Amino acid sequence: MSRILVTGASGFVGAAVADLAARNGHNVTALVRNPSSPRAVALAGCCAIAVADLSDRDAVRAVLAQARPDCVVHSAWEGVGGPDRAGDIQLDNIRTSVELLDSAIAVGSRRFIGIGSQAEYGRHDRRIDESATTEPFLLYGAAKLSTCHLTRQRASEAGIGFAWLRLFSPYGPGDNPNWLIPSVAAQILAGQTPRTSAGTQKWDYLHIADCAEGILAAAVTKSAQGVFNLSSGRAVTVRSIVERIRDLACPGLHLTFGDIPFGPNQIMHLEGDSSRLSAATGWTPSIMIEDGLVTVVDSLRQAA
Repeated sequence: MSRILVTGASGFVGAAVADLAARNGHNVTALVRNPSSPRAVALAGCCAIAVADLSDRDAVRAVLAQARPDCVVHSAWEGVGGPDRAGDIQLDNIRTSVELLDSAIAVGSRRFIGIGSQAEYGRHDRRIDESATTEPFLLYGAAKLSTCHLTRQRASEAGIGFAWLRLFSPYGPGDNPNWLIPSVAAQILAGQTPRTSAGTQKWDYLHIADCAEGILAAAVTKSAQGVFNLSSGRAVTVRSIVERIRDLACPGLHLTFGDIPFGPNQIMHLEGDSSRLSAATGWTPSIMIEDGLVTVVDSLRQAA
């Protein structure tokens, strides 16, 4: 078993990875900024909770010196939604990520797993593998891509293992309530017809359980090196997702589509080919979107 440190462990993805790693017998340190956050409290029973802001270099170094992780899973990232996706906070993310890796190398870590994003590719409107050109149109995607290049180079120079996982649209219980799936589900459970686009865009959604499994597989597979897509490998229309949620949450509710126009940079087909990660680690996604939506609706219903 390994000593694994997970940054952003109070976030949606980071918490799932930390929990799964601990349940699989690894010695997990969950790095959080707020130890009283619900996810951090939930992890306290199975993980060591370390408190630090990544912008505080000395605090991060102290955490790493105590935890001495074999592997760092870097999930923390500021400004993942709203106007911050185009803000200068993205530049800070690059710096803190590189400093994190440097500090991890200094304490003897042998592996670094970075959580990237499909946003690094930009717009392709097709199924894409890791050979696709990277032309991000938001600073968020550009910062992720820059961080990938810089950390990969640093890891190579230090002779440690490196994997960068470009994540495609995670979803599931506990997701940010403002994202499409939980927002639509909450409205429909309340008997309200959500305002949506035409819903003709095809999107690749990955259930959080499959997401965590894929990240942990990359973390513990030393031969998994380089850039990998982390995706379900299947794209479905947004309309079919909304209709499935309606059928689960409020059968018979009348739906309308097209109330919200597509934005100027709307990607109409976003689908990741994850076969490279599967070949390297043996991981494959197992939860179909139709079944995964059941977990979302059930969790919201129980929380009501």
